[in-house]
Amino acid sequence: MIYSGACHCGAVSATYETSAPICLRADGCSFCRTRGVKSASDPDGKLTLTSTQKLTRYRFGHKSADFLICPTCGTYVATYMEGPRGPIGVINAVGLNIEEFRNLPVTLTSLDGESPRERIARRVSRWTPMTLSEPN
Repeated sequence: MIYSGACHCGAVSATYETSAPICLRADGCSFCRTRGVKSASDPDGKLTLTSTQKLTRYRFGHKSADFLICPTCGTYVATYMEGPRGPIGVINAVGLNIEEFRNLPVTLTSLDGESPRERIARRVSRWTPMTLSEPN
């Protein structure tokens, strides 16, 4: 199934392709909690993120991934990281306003106590192969 969405102003759009059941996650970190983030990923899926402007990148914690934010409306849309086989990412279904995900249940997860190595290994095993297109 292919799902499409965009940030509030429409400058950032995404297509998320998966054949897996949609399992939304919310983690307890203050960045995600204060934004109502509901994340989705599928290591066998495909994610394409396209922006009309250079995205704002924010790194915190272990500084191992870029949180991608629309520079116009300020919406957090996805997280991006270079994996061993290329770019991988996780979408924020709320920020991308994916209608089909709006009323799905969310599993609360805790990432507290993960070492940087454990965090990267988890991402590599669970995140979606990603194509990111934005102006230089």
